[in-house]
Amino acid sequence: MKVQINAKAPLGTYSDPTKWQNSTLRYTPPEDFPSYLESRVGQAEIMRVWVTLDEYWDYRTDTYYPDYEIGKARYPVTELHYPYDWKNIVPAPSGTRFCGYLTSHAAHAKELLLNVRRLEREVSDGVITYEQYEAIFERAVEHCKALAPNVRYVECCNEVDLKSFGRLSAEEYCKIYLCAHRAVTRLNERHGYEMPLELGGFAIAEPLVHWDLVRDVMTILKQSEIGECPMAFYSYHLYNVPASKRLFTDGKPEIASLGGVGKLRVIAEWHRQLLRDLSLPEKPVFLNELGKASTTGVDGDSLHNAAGILTYLIAWSDSEFDDVYFFPWCTFHNPILQMSFTQFLLNEDGSYSATPNGLAVELLHSLKGTRLRAAVSQCDGPDVPYRALAVADGDVLNVLCINPTGETVACDLELFSLPDGTYRCEQLLCDRRFNNVVTGNGDGFLRVTSESECSTVNGRLTCRCVLEKDAFVLFRISPKS
Repeated sequence: MKVQINAKAPLGTYSDPTKWQNSTLRYTPPEDFPSYLESRVGQAEIMRVWVTLDEYWDYRTDTYYPDYEIGKARYPVTELHYPYDWKNIVPAPSGTRFCGYLTSHAAHAKELLLNVRRLEREVSDGVITYEQYEAIFERAVEHCKALAPNVRYVECCNEVDLKSFGRLSAEEYCKIYLCAHRAVTRLNERHGYEMPLELGGFAIAEPLVHWDLVRDVMTILKQSEIGECPMAFYSYHLYNVPASKRLFTDGKPEIASLGGVGKLRVIAEWHRQLLRDLSLPEKPVFLNELGKASTTGVDGDSLHNAAGILTYLIAWSDSEFDDVYFFPWCTFHNPILQMSFTQFLLNEDGSYSATPNGLAVELLHSLKGTRLRAAVSQCDGPDVPYRALAVADGDVLNVLCINPTGETVACDLELFSLPDGTYRCEQLLCDRRFNNVVTGNGDGFLRVTSESECSTVNGRLTCRCVLEKDAFVLFRISPKS
């Protein structure tokens, strides 16, 4: 793998691609976590938060729980009308309750995207009425907005194309969405919020496999009373490894063989074409769950996923992703179930450590300055252009190189057009052994793993690092005074 950087080929100011983040209710962190997260990766432009309607309201007893105990089931799964994802729910390890969860995340984000989910099957199957669903949706959102005035976006349901989230038909989803639309409209009219609520969706889990569902939903909504502008934003999810498997099974090998960035590009292209076909207005697109790996507790999948997240976020700044925002999954999660995705771990003493996923996000957040053109060659596989990123911060050059493949490769870095002199080259490597609290050593921060000095020859400087599969390295090159 060869990476070539021309120090005099600027592309413009580097934009931080890590401003959009995800929280979870499946394994809710302590209330001090959002503050710590901000200290590591900055304040979120948008933090995705959640309210689960069946925990907020018990339809069997008509009882409300405004500050419910997150993840604590009131009934055995076998007694539920529909199990949803309850078998994977673990109560918050710190005992965090809902109000503390929401307000602590709100305090460290500019805006919130509130996902409202569950009871989808109860209303679709007639266990509760649509009128009841609409009323509880309105009451839950009103409660959340009162607790966190920076709730701006409301996302109706989550991944309803999957069995664990209801597996709704287009008709079923649209009936629910119209209930949510009426509820949000009333709330805005009643309260005159300084930051009005905006409703959208529908957070589809497998858009490349279930695009017919996307098209059917938008077609039905186009024909409804809100058809001129049914959604204030659109949301999609992508996890590359499981997506590839499903696409091969679904008879779409060409799309399956694309890398994660390639698949995201297809989603964006299909989405824009659908809006043109239905004469719908363009609105922000939130790719608000992104990962490379499958959902696993396998320790090695943390590094595997981090390599994919880095390529996605490097690609974000490309012009083809204008008005498209990337939300990696997930800032904090149950490591037994989702070590593949979680960015931070809770230690026994109450402190936090960044996994390779967290280090990847923090690294990209930390870069400042002017982006330089990076040419990647002598390597195979998808998403090659996004395996390197170069940013000049004054006299310091930061070059990130990623090996998102299954083979060990030598990464040869060449820099051109440098002033003559002697330079210090620091390498900050994350692989299975170094800077990896999951499978190797480290303290949860990306530390220097090697350091050397070298001199330019006709303005040219070279560095090398051997990258095992899924490893990444930051070369930090600075003039020696």
